[in-house]
Amino acid sequence: MVTAENPLRTASELAQAGRTAEAIACLESALARTRSDKERPANTSLLARIAGLHCEVVGRLSQAALYYEEAVATADRDSLPLLALASVRWRLGQVGSARSCLARAESMAQSSSDAEALKMVANLRAEWASDDR
Repeated sequence: MVTAENPLRTASELAQAGRTAEAIACLESALARTRSDKERPANTSLLARIAGLHCEVVGRLSQAALYYEEAVATADRDSLPLLALASVRWRLGQVGSARSCLARAESMAQSSSDAEALKMVANLRAEWASDDR
């Protein structure tokens, strides 16, 4: 079922069938093929972000963080992977790193006037304020 042509579709089908580990493996395979490329494909950040989401679903937060870091590194001024990374790092107890990611995401969102991302920043801040860390 794994196809090189559309790993996002294949991973989605696998996840919908309850085969999340296979979905992650499919996305990892697609990402691995691009890691040695000097110019990575435009969808690299999306592949990494979706892999991170699937890892979160199955509780593999450390692995999710690694995928989100890859998404951040390959995204072009996109605050969403930083927000996801901030959230995962917070849940992993990496409070300082989580706050740093959130501040970077907020700065990006402000500079691009991304109201939705700014709302997500505010929601994370409110969620964290109610946490006793």
